Amino acid sequence: MIKRSTLSVPQMVALAVPTLVFAGYDLARRNYLAVYLTDDLKLSVDAVGWLILIVNLASIPAELLAGAFGDHGMQAFGRRRQWMVLGTLLVAAGVMALEARGSAWPGLVTGGALVALVVGWALSNVTHGAWALEATGDAVQRARVFGWRSVVGIAGSIGFSALAAAPLGLARSPFLAILLPVAIGACVTHALLIAIVDDRRPVAGGWSAGLLAQPLRLLIADAPNRRLAALFALNGAHTALTATCYQYVVRHGLGLPGWGPTGLLVQSVCAAIGMLLVVRLGGRLSAAGLLRFVLWTNLVLGLALLAVPVRDPAALLVWSGLSGLFSMADFMALRLLLGERIDARARAGTDSLAAAHYAGFHLPFNLCAALAAGALFLGFWLFGFDPNAAPAPARAFAPVMLVPSLAGAVLMLLSLRIVDRVAAGSALALPPADGNDAAPAKS
Repeated sequence: MIKRSTLSVPQMVALAVPTLVFAGYDLARRNYLAVYLTDDLKLSVDAVGWLILIVNLASIPAELLAGAFGDHGMQAFGRRRQWMVLGTLLVAAGVMALEARGSAWPGLVTGGALVALVVGWALSNVTHGAWALEATGDAVQRARVFGWRSVVGIAGSIGFSALAAAPLGLARSPFLAILLPVAIGACVTHALLIAIVDDRRPVAGGWSAGLLAQPLRLLIADAPNRRLAALFALNGAHTALTATCYQYVVRHGLGLPGWGPTGLLVQSVCAAIGMLLVVRLGGRLSAAGLLRFVLWTNLVLGLALLAVPVRDPAALLVWSGLSGLFSMADFMALRLLLGERIDARARAGTDSLAAAHYAGFHLPFNLCAALAAGALFLGFWLFGFDPNAAPAPARAFAPVMLVPSLAGAVLMLLSLRIVDRVAAGSALALPPADGNDAAPAKS
């Protein structure tokens, strides 16, 4: 672990700004991809479910490879640079294919372009996350890095949500309107990261097929790791369900077609406010304490969705704003807990393996996110729901409201049970504040 008491302002900026465009990618993939496939390409619900499942699963082997070999780069380039370049090239290629294609092209081409986009972001994200985790061994500094990454990411969500909510002009859909600036921004911000943040650590060991199992071994190495992996998995499922359902809830559950982009914009603005408050808290709240608070809040707000009045834009915006306030803090706390696991290895005198940790613990997150999104469309299909044929009156399709509310409640209760074990004395709990080994601030 590289020990720095203070990261320079340019380094902090370079570590934060890639999250700006990642937020646009995440918004497009999670909130607008399904609607693009059903509304713009007119694909059937069962076809969309399978396509989204395949696309989401495509990131998992990419993250496994990035995590396994991400700490074993080429000495001439360092540990991280070549992986960031490769991921960026795949992102650019995928976006170019999607922007150039017409609606008459086969779905197979669309699927291939989406897979290239998702795999490229997986490589870039693992590399960026590992770089941020090992940029400092100081817990407070790491909290600032990830805190400002989250704030910048939310700023990106606000900007891209505004773009999606604005008149689209010649753009064919919000999904496509977001992707082009995302690709350009990725090239610029990833180049800035490579240029400013050091990547001079010795390349770890040699290359071997056995490295592929390294991220997986970390997930089950001990009880704290297993609990943390379970929390990442549950968080991934909850994130995918709520994000993928949002547009359908607004259109077909609340009877408010056209209000989805505005609701997401309000949600993003409130998320920025919430993250700034969390950063401001500094080290006053433990990661487990913050996580517990956010999980309870998500549980209450998820159930409150069922009480949102139909065809009432103001009520929708109020609910979206409240849910946005707490929408990023849980994942932030999980990544800080992950940083503590890396620090424990460093204190033991072993290689921190930041890429293997980052990729390994994001595997259950992405796997459960993919399965949850696929299960959502399977449920739509089983209930006979077709967004292209459904009318938009009040409560046109009740399960659109029930799925994110009740399934989300179950996921939150399971997560709370694990967090309660953490707070009761698990080794996952953070050590007492003590200089550079202080419990990281939440954000």
